[in-house]
Amino acid sequence: MAHETLHIGLIVIFGIIMLPVYAMVAGWLLGKPHDYRTVAMTFGYIGVYVVAIVVGLAVLGVAISLVVPY
Repeated sequence: MAHETLHIGLIVIFGIIMLPVYAMVAGWLLGKPHDYRTVAMTFGYIGVYVVAIVVGLAVLGVAISLVVPY
């Protein structure tokens, strides 16, 4: 049951919700004037932000599991 939910969720997130991001990146790469430095810098910011969220949620998950044992 969780497999189907996860599969649909991934389709929704990466197919529908991320569509404006795909359009923005395509505009950066295909638009004029070409400014690849800004694109690379923005991808760096996005990557750092995603890593910070994942690490923060992992730490929060460990802290919650220590406080609320099951």
